[in-house]
Amino acid sequence: MKLKRLITTFTIFNCFLAIIPLLFNLFYKDQGVLIPYFWLLFGFFSFFSLIICLFSLWRMKLGNKSSGQAILSSVTIRFLIFMVVSFIYLSQINVNPKLFLLCFFYIYFFQTAFEIYFMLCNLRIQNKK
Repeated sequence: MKLKRLITTFTIFNCFLAIIPLLFNLFYKDQGVLIPYFWLLFGFFSFFSLIICLFSLWRMKLGNKSSGQAILSSVTIRFLIFMVVSFIYLSQINVNPKLFLLCFFYIYFFQTAFEIYFMLCNLRIQNKK
């Protein structure tokens, strides 16, 4: 996957990902269906996932042998950083635990799904060579 295609696909994916919370926030604003600073977390997770994808793309272009290690290390680092951010968020802000889990895993799992899609596309390209 080329850099331009990655950024375009990532932007479109995140726009679609943001539609559901935006609609919930518009229609159910009085019930508070989003956690405080949801959009800040969404932006941080999206930015960090983009950085991980860019790193993986760069590493895959350097060599096929180390691309698997780059993918696994990026997934591990992303998981650890997201857990640290979650811990800091929960220690600073009092929030409904069920609502936090719903919002957090909505962002986390869909960002993970995009990274897996991105990595599978790149691994298929390597197998064709």
